Amino acid sequence: MTLRRLFLISLASSTAATGVRGQVARLDASADLGLRRAVEREVVAARAIGLPEGLLIAKANEGIAKRATPKRITDAVAALGKRLQVARDQLAPNPSEDEIAAGADALYVGVPAPILKRMRAAWPHRSLALPLGVLTELVAKGLPADRAAQTVTDLMKRGATNVQLYALAQSVQGDVAAGWAPEAALDLRARGVMSLLPPAPAASAFTNPSPRRP
Repeated sequence: MTLRRLFLISLASSTAATGVRGQVARLDASADLGLRRAVEREVVAARAIGLPEGLLIAKANEGIAKRATPKRITDAVAALGKRLQVARDQLAPNPSEDEIAAGADALYVGVPAPILKRMRAAWPHRSLALPLGVLTELVAKGLPADRAAQTVTDLMKRGATNVQLYALAQSVQGDVAAGWAPEAALDLRARGVMSLLPPAPAASAFTNPSPRRP
């Protein structure tokens, strides 16, 4: 799922977004019997453990459109199924389909699974779909996963909106295309977003007081 699509979904109302995701995915009619059976096995396995089976069918249709061999399509669908399961587990307890899809994309570009869990802990009550899409985009542009994840998480904790996170990713993408080093571009753009956010709350004088000297 592209970052732009995640951004548009994040802007849509929950009713409209659910309507789009609720459409039944169907395997392309040009798939031969062997491929149909192989994809159906993966779909049944995904359904049995509560994974979004439509994403597997979409992956198969993508391979068909690219004229990939049945084996390559089957392997890609099986690999996606494994990433979806890992993403769902790391984003527990109740990730949405969009979050699972975005998590699987992050895993695909090399983001370690524990990072997904840390991001969920940092933002337990809001959708991680767009932040994960931003993370995926940054890593795909050459940023180390730990560095990119820390930046996105810091911005999330300070209250950055999805619009600001999306703009950050787009700006870094443009900077890298213009010849900037990825980390320099991220540092610059992250500081720009951070300057627009409320200051971090100061520690209370009544919280964790320093021990008095004797």
